[in-house]
Amino acid sequence: MNLNEKDNVASKYLLTENAIVNNTIDIEKLKTRIQHINSKQNISNLDEFTPVGDHTPILVIQVHKNIKHLQHLIISLSEVQGIQTALLIFSHSFYNEPINRLVRNIDFCKVMQIFYPFSLQLHPYKHPGIDPGDCKPGLSKTKNAKYCLIRDARLTEHKQHWWWKANFIFQGTKCLQRHGTPVVFLEEDNYVAPDFLYMFQYITRSLDYFPSVDVMSFGTPWTKNVNMNLLTVESWRPAYDIGLAFNKTTWRKILQLSGQFCMYNDYSWSYSLLHVFESFPKGHVDMVGCVAPRVLSTKEYDNNVNIFKKKTELFSALNLFPKKVQAVFLFGPEGRVERVLKGPPVGRGGWNDLRDQLLCLDPMMSTTTEEKRYNEYEVTRS
Repeated sequence: MNLNEKDNVASKYLLTENAIVNNTIDIEKLKTRIQHINSKQNISNLDEFTPVGDHTPILVIQVHKNIKHLQHLIISLSEVQGIQTALLIFSHSFYNEPINRLVRNIDFCKVMQIFYPFSLQLHPYKHPGIDPGDCKPGLSKTKNAKYCLIRDARLTEHKQHWWWKANFIFQGTKCLQRHGTPVVFLEEDNYVAPDFLYMFQYITRSLDYFPSVDVMSFGTPWTKNVNMNLLTVESWRPAYDIGLAFNKTTWRKILQLSGQFCMYNDYSWSYSLLHVFESFPKGHVDMVGCVAPRVLSTKEYDNNVNIFKKKTELFSALNLFPKKVQAVFLFGPEGRVERVLKGPPVGRGGWNDLRDQLLCLDPMMSTTTEEKRYNEYEVTRS
């Protein structure tokens, strides 16, 4: 398919920048609607595709409100060979009808939507949203800084949402109760290669040869002149957090150490996860990852056209769908060489509020402060 043909496909999913409009919504009604959606867990397009089974590829996309990046992720997913077998689960921290329509327009595979119930949108004037007692930017330099908590709710929300989403997928999703295949975690500003699921099958098979492996990664750091047919076996670290995947067995191991994740003073979910893995028996976890990434980030691009064309042209120039796939690892005179990254012992900050830690420890618990009642607010509130 050439770029002109891809542009025609893209037009189905593209929305103008003005599509997200300012409107108001009743918070309590929205909370009720989200609770209903999370409870029903409706899957669209079931009439057109096979039901969800134990080995259905599951791709979970964490979404905030960057609709430009999200639409290009969806376009790239539509190009993936075998995508009709997959289930896409979109986990939203922001309820917005243009974004919902974008997701509902997907017709190339099965789709489910869930919504993070402790978002800033649903709690705009209290914890876990922006609490009046939180320090504002720059306040740390004033004489009153010691009397308030230095906390950026927009950063804490991302880690809370990631943790809630993983809990919901592995413990609360009805159709995945017996699912044993690794679940792939993506974000709205990712872009996937056409042979993503092709490589997913190879990596999944490789787990039979490497029983010590706990996680998979499809978003390894990009370097030039890499072999498209190689898989690397090494210890996981946050540089490989794009396109991270693991199964329910690994999740149970993580959940047993939830305190290491939730009490670690770092707003980054990936560094918090690294801290959890340091408490595993080996002091780290083994990973199988693509040497040439099959998931790329589009964070550095602000222009719609650039995102689509640059990523499309990049993957088009590569030798995708390799006929032979090999796994490699470093091996020295004393055996396998393990490059293990140790995270900072106390974290990088932004996560020292006890309310955030308690909410994380029990994602179904609402830890709030008194809220001033507002009937309406702007949906586009940050």
